[in-house]
Order: sequence, then structure tokens, then C-alpha cells
Amino acid sequence: MMQIILGIVKQILFLGGMRISDFSKKERSDLLTAFEKLSSQDVVLLESLVKLVKKYPGRLIIDDTTNPKYGLKQWSRKLKILRTSGYEQGYKIVLFLWEWNGGRIPLGFALWHRETQSLNELALKGIGCLRNQYKLKPEIVLADGAYGVDKLFKRITDYGWPCVMRFRRNRKLSGYGIRQHIPRGYGESEGLLENGVKLKVIRRKDRFYASNRLLWNVKKVLLAYRRRWKVEEVFRGLKTGIGLNGCQQHSIKAQAIYLIVCMLLFASVELDSTVSIFNIRSKAILGFIQPQQLLSEKLFNLF
Repeated sequence: MMQIILGIVKQILFLGGMRISDFSKKERSDLLTAFEKLSSQDVVLLESLVKLVKKYPGRLIIDDTTNPKYGLKQWSRKLKILRTSGYEQGYKIVLFLWEWNGGRIPLGFALWHRETQSLNELALKGIGCLRNQYKLKPEIVLADGAYGVDKLFKRITDYGWPCVMRFRRNRKLSGYGIRQHIPRGYGESEGLLENGVKLKVIRRKDRFYASNRLLWNVKKVLLAYRRRWKVEEVFRGLKTGIGLNGCQQHSIKAQAIYLIVCMLLFASVELDSTVSIFNIRSKAILGFIQPQQLLSEKLFNLF
């Protein structure tokens, strides 16, 4: 199996994608069999990576990115592309990232497409698995305001975890619009969500941030939320360094397999301080580094 994964890594580095047709019939069968359980799940958590990060106390960051695909008609959704204000067909990748002062490891992901639950339900399911199945305990959970604040804060607060999220300016707190609580550009307020969770909300100009830790001061909340930017760096590394969106296979299962290998490769490179995620492809093409040198075998021991 390691050889088949190495074959995918070579295609990622040299082709910027994956071609199932380049594998023999037996290799394709072995590949699909090995990944059958993982690639058929709504939420894919990589056990070897989850076990690894238990040694590094850190923060759990949840965010998503679009992956435009035109050959997945059965699964594709209409996605808004913020940088162009246009629309494309494809799916979204919800990433569960572990970040600490020295590393960033993707623990797994969920694919949001036509046949899955909402982004919010996928995020809740991933959090539940990390806590209940793997007994992971983050120092804090950070997330964008795109997710259902009420359900997410309720679940995380029930777990006893601290959380900081963006708070949309059209949301209500204790029955009143948040801009009624904090009408000017700077301030803070406390109140209840409809499900009874008590939050502290902070306003900085037109942005609002919410935390379930009422005793945290403004500086601590804002500093904590700034760590969420690490997930954007990881998305950039996965896309430009590895080629996360390079798979053109017309199967959601093949897409999932490709993403699994991309994230394992990212984790391997992240743990090797001598290699940059942004130049591994050029080094591999020029022969300065061999693909097998990039793989941390312990991370691929999934099966």
C-alpha cells in the first residue's frame, strides 16, 4: 500500500494531479479497497495524525475552502467565489486543523456537496468524533462566522472547551440585534443565544467576535482569534505547494482519496523543517529531492 500511496505522491508532484489510469488494474483495486472506509465517510479523520497531535497541546481551527470541479455533475453545488463575486460548480472542503506554536497538522476534512449534510452539521460531526472517539482536547476552538453559531457554541460549551468565533452583525443576543447592544465601532456586551448559551461579544469597527469565556478580556479574545489565520496559510500551502485542487477524476471517492494523500503529504513536510511546502514540487522535478524522502511512514500507517 505504501508503494501505491507513493505513486499518488509522485503524480501530485510531477503532474499536479492524479490519474487513476496510470495504475495497474490490481493497484487500482488495492487502492479503492484500502481507502473504501475512509473515502465513503462524510467526515474523514486521519487517525495517525490525530494520535500524533496529542503530543502537542494546541488549538483546533475549523474553516472551509471551495474546490471548483466541473466533472462532478452528480455531486457539484453552485459555489460563490468571493474573489471574483462569480459562481462556479464544485464542492467545499471543511478542514479540521490542529495548530500549535511550531506546527500545523490537518487532522481531516469533510466534503460538502449535493449529497451531504450542511456545512454546520459536518463541522459538528467532526468535532464530536474528535472529542468522543479520539478524546482530543483543544486549548481553544476557532472558527469563522460561516457556521451555525448557536449549535456550534452549544456543542463546544457543553464539552467545556473555550471558543472564539466571528459573530455576524445581523445576529441577535438576548433577543436584540447585536448592533443595538454595541451601537458604536468599539465595545463589548454579554448576552444569551436563543439556546441559552451565554456569550461575550466584542465589536471592532464593523466586525464582531464572540467567545464563551466571559472572563476573558478584549485583548485575549482578539489575540486568540488572530490564530485562525493559520488555516489560511495551510490552505495556501495545500493549494499552491501541493496542488490540493489538482485532481480531475470524475468520482467523489477519487477526490477524497486524493485529498487524504495531499494532507498526509502536507503533514510529512510540515514535520520536516528542512523542506518548504512551497518548493517541494520544483525540487522534485529538478531531482533535488525524491518523493519517498518526503513521506513520514508512521503517518501513512492507517490501515
